[in-house]
Amino acid sequence: MTAVIIEDEIPGGKRLEKLLIDKKFTVLIILTSVANALKWLEENNHPDLVFMDIKLRDGNCFRILDKIQIKSKIVFTTAYDEFALKAFNYNAIDYLLKPIDESKLDKMILKYESFKIDFQNDLDWTTLEKNIENKFKSSFLVSSGNYIKKIETFEVICFFSDANSTFILTNQNRQFTINNSLDNIEQQLHSYSFFRISRKFIINKKYISGLENTSQIKLLIPEANDFEFKVSRLKSKSFLEWYKK
Repeated sequence: MTAVIIEDEIPGGKRLEKLLIDKKFTVLIILTSVANALKWLEENNHPDLVFMDIKLRDGNCFRILDKIQIKSKIVFTTAYDEFALKAFNYNAIDYLLKPIDESKLDKMILKYESFKIDFQNDLDWTTLEKNIENKFKSSFLVSSGNYIKKIETFEVICFFSDANSTFILTNQNRQFTINNSLDNIEQQLHSYSFFRISRKFIINKKYISGLENTSQIKLLIPEANDFEFKVSRLKSKSFLEWYKK
């Protein structure tokens, strides 16, 4: 069987690839963005299965599904819990909750085998997206000059506090003031993607490129490394557990 993985978190994508190879899949490619996925799916034969993360760095997977009729069976890999994902449980479309449990992957493969014939991907994408977005904060409104700007959560490198104010740092290396406290923001974010590394910073896992001495975080956006993203000593153990998922 063949598979394509659409996942922008490299460790998670590699782990899923290994699990699938162990189960005799041929993983054709790991695609890390909406743009790359659209291009590849337009130019290549579709595999038996597409494992698709919902939130990608440059948008969500619904942009792919709106533009391309994917002939593969689709399995969502996501950090959202079962309440938000109840819409998945029909039409033989399945999901794997991150971090992926191998036993659930095995059950999904059995389900796939039983639905090989006359399968159609006719899920109501609009309803599904609404259910997911309602569970956790998907965007924030900030002031930009005389305008109100909407920042999608996946664009956020981190939230941080300074001089009794709270700020958003985006993947364009831009800062905006936000009228909320870090404590409140922390409650509105999914704990799979965001972690409160100290009293000052909440950071997005998507933009972490690595660690120095297990506590100094380096980011994929070079310009953003002007900040000192250091994990507090009290949070170091829980951070490492979170980061390896």
